[in-house]
Amino acid sequence: MIKFLEKLISKEAHSKDIDEQDLKVATAGLFIEMVYADFDVHPEEEKQLFKALHTLFNLSGTEVQQLIDEARETREERHDIWRFASVLKDHLSREQRLKILTNLWQIVYADGRIDKYEDALMRKITNLLGLDHSDMIETKLAVKNRFEE
Repeated sequence: MIKFLEKLISKEAHSKDIDEQDLKVATAGLFIEMVYADFDVHPEEEKQLFKALHTLFNLSGTEVQQLIDEARETREERHDIWRFASVLKDHLSREQRLKILTNLWQIVYADGRIDKYEDALMRKITNLLGLDHSDMIETKLAVKNRFEE
């Protein structure tokens, strides 16, 4: 799956003059927003953020940290998730955007609970990614079932 996502991201990046790094930063930016959504950064959420980026992009620990740092810097400059989401919506397939949504739910569930701010942000991100409410619910239930096992 990692190779599949990398291939698609690489293909999309070249076909629309979007730098692959921009797609990675946008993904990391949305993940970081979710970590901060409930105003309580839990260590398990940060671990899941790191794991998700490592797995999605097959990066080393150092590369993941550099990506997180770059996304945080971009986030601090703009404070606008629309920018991150629009890059992903415009340049990733539906399947890839669903994978992003799944990883966001994994971050949400990492601390064992869903906060109302996390839920609200998921609704907003789902919409900004051009996905349906049913997509949000399906990915939520799939992730929840895995965390409850």
